Amino acid sequence: MDIDVEEVFKFYRTEFVPAYSDLVGYIGDKPRQMLIELENTLAHISQYFNSELDISDKDENIAKAYNHLVRATSDCYKLLWVTLYEQLIIIEKDEFKRKFGLNISEKEFRTKFQSIKKLAQEARRIELTSIGLASMTSLSKYKEVVKDSYELIDTIDEDKLRDINTLKRFVFSKEFIIGIIAGLISGYLLHIFIA
Repeated sequence: MDIDVEEVFKFYRTEFVPAYSDLVGYIGDKPRQMLIELENTLAHISQYFNSELDISDKDENIAKAYNHLVRATSDCYKLLWVTLYEQLIIIEKDEFKRKFGLNISEKEFRTKFQSIKKLAQEARRIELTSIGLASMTSLSKYKEVVKDSYELIDTIDEDKLRDINTLKRFVFSKEFIIGIIAGLISGYLLHIFIA
């Protein structure tokens, strides 16, 4: 694989930085694995500029730096997908939220979510069949998974969900109070009839 140092830095700017900033911005954390991959990338780039190495060793190091960046970028999208998936699965499993907390129909939500899961499986399959290669195909698929997941997350109406949670608390409180009153009345009536 013929990679030059300019391609590594171009990939860093155009692919890694957007993926990394999306991940960090969304989860509010810098995952340890990303920092390790960046450290490895920097170590290989520094070897590229090591005057004691011959050109083939320098080229090998720059190719390794590039591969670490590709892996880190892919990992950013995978970690972001997992976070988005966890949010979507909560909606999928909660019938009340699914029925009343979305700006699309339940059927449309389920169809889109299923499509995203299939796309994620396809991305993973491509990634596994191209181990050792810098696979831009799987990276593109993971980007698509994240983009589609963001779009589905955007169908969640936070105001509706807040109203639903308020209503649930009200109904639970009302049922609890009615239960207490019914218990007291039953106890009183039982006491009158037994005494």
